[in-house]
Amino acid sequence: MGIQRIDRSMWITICAAISANLLGKRAEIELVSPAEGLLTEALQQPVLGIIYDPANDVLTILLEGIDHFIFQPKEMYLDFSLGGDVSLGILDKANAWQIVLLRDPIMLPRAAALA
Repeated sequence: MGIQRIDRSMWITICAAISANLLGKRAEIELVSPAEGLLTEALQQPVLGIIYDPANDVLTILLEGIDHFIFQPKEMYLDFSLGGDVSLGILDKANAWQIVLLRDPIMLPRAAALA
């Protein structure tokens, strides 16, 4: 599909559509900042939803046990992979990229029963 820039008028709709299909997904959030470099904010956390609140200009990633806030986001990009993974790229007010990777958990094969 390729990376698509999402118009701000569609952010609420896109967040709702992504949230409706999050069952079982895990989130990895990385922050790429000109000042701080690459930081990992969350690693394989169960994700519950994504909400954009235009009144307060806040994008919230709802994770199990913690919420991740992106204040005054300037741009949003979306990419779907063939395997069902979803990537969001959000440029925040400090010109840092917040990359949200939504993936299915890695399913390991069942161990053979011991005889």
